[in-house]
Amino acid sequence: MQTIIRNALIVNEGDAFEGCLVIDGQRIAKVFSGKGAEREAKKYYEINHTDIDATGKIMIPGIIDDQVHFREPGQPRKGTMTQESRAALLGGVTSVMDMPNNIPPVITAEALQEKYRLGTANMFVNYGFYMGSSNTNMEEVMIQKEHSCGLKIFMGSSTGNMLVDDPIALDTFFRKYPGVIATHCEEESIIRENLEKAISRFGDDIPVILHHTIRSREACIASTRKALELAIRHNTRLHILHVTTIEEIELIRKARRINPRISCEAALPHLIYTQADYIRYGTQIKCNPSIKTAKDRDAILDALENRDIQTVGSDHAPHTWDEKQNPYTKAPSGIPLIQHFCQIMMEQVQQNTLSVTSMADACCHRPADLFNIKDRGFIREGYYADLVLINPDKEHRVTKSQLEYACCWSPLEGTTFSTSISHVFVNGTLAAENGQIIQKPPVFPIL
Repeated sequence: MQTIIRNALIVNEGDAFEGCLVIDGQRIAKVFSGKGAEREAKKYYEINHTDIDATGKIMIPGIIDDQVHFREPGQPRKGTMTQESRAALLGGVTSVMDMPNNIPPVITAEALQEKYRLGTANMFVNYGFYMGSSNTNMEEVMIQKEHSCGLKIFMGSSTGNMLVDDPIALDTFFRKYPGVIATHCEEESIIRENLEKAISRFGDDIPVILHHTIRSREACIASTRKALELAIRHNTRLHILHVTTIEEIELIRKARRINPRISCEAALPHLIYTQADYIRYGTQIKCNPSIKTAKDRDAILDALENRDIQTVGSDHAPHTWDEKQNPYTKAPSGIPLIQHFCQIMMEQVQQNTLSVTSMADACCHRPADLFNIKDRGFIREGYYADLVLINPDKEHRVTKSQLEYACCWSPLEGTTFSTSISHVFVNGTLAAENGQIIQKPPVFPIL
């Protein structure tokens, strides 16, 4: 069965052009552009086909999210693969890379295999899983190197407490691991000192506004510098996650001149919030690394436009509402955001802080390239038909009743986006339409 999508503004590989696209089975069969696109498409498609008129809509490849925390196994009250991947689908995300800080942590072959078993049974989008690191699991990591999308190293402790702080272990991972090392960069000793000072003054009632001074920019800069030094020393394929400061952007830019195999990511929380927003949202937007200044946010957006930051991830990290209401020291860090990934990015496009071609590059093209994801991330003939159609003129207001998350809340409740998502295709199947999931698509590992 074929599907023809007519008259869309197709955004792909630095270009935006009006055209038509033919889906045949799971893949893109033909792409036609220019004034004669519809006429040429009619010559190709069969009599029995599905026809979608996308006049006025924008088409991008399905978003590839390089950082999610779906909480399964171990914490189904916070999130499940089924619910969080349904939310991802509605957010225009067609492939995810899930992190290893589960219960139990994914630091063994057995735990990684269990994640794939769960993914096969429950995911609504394509999936890959990171292997986790510890101070002592180098042998397991190397055995599983071809079965994971990368190796996650927590150079600062975060939710799940998988800190790798042994200098010898760190050096060994950076020297020996042949694939992508994805790092959470915060210097633990600096954070501990800052937290001890805050506790001595405030006890458990630390104001949330101090989160950015406890998990400080200095902690991020020191840890990122350490990761870059290791990557330069060993020519490591390093991907630094959720960069939050101007200084880190500059350090990474300079390091890439020496080792072009280094890349980095911006996360959604750091594109839409600043430290001033802690006053309004409190622990709802407590995340690690912390949200920094408006100048840092603007620098991140500039770096995305200039390709100094290569990818965007949601860092979708759900916790229950009750957990997030705890005092600062007990409230977990993490924000559920993936259901509105595409709309968050399109808001930057509508506000002229990011071009639509740069959005597609950071959210679709570069993740596919950097993680060697075959036949995805681009609108090319022969590639899987992972596609998103965006209505740039139809507003969408976020309500609690729409949320797919197992945790049932979002800091975006009440937000009105200027755009909406009309269609999401996964592997050629129309899986979501106008904010509703209409069927479970066939999904696959992205290795």
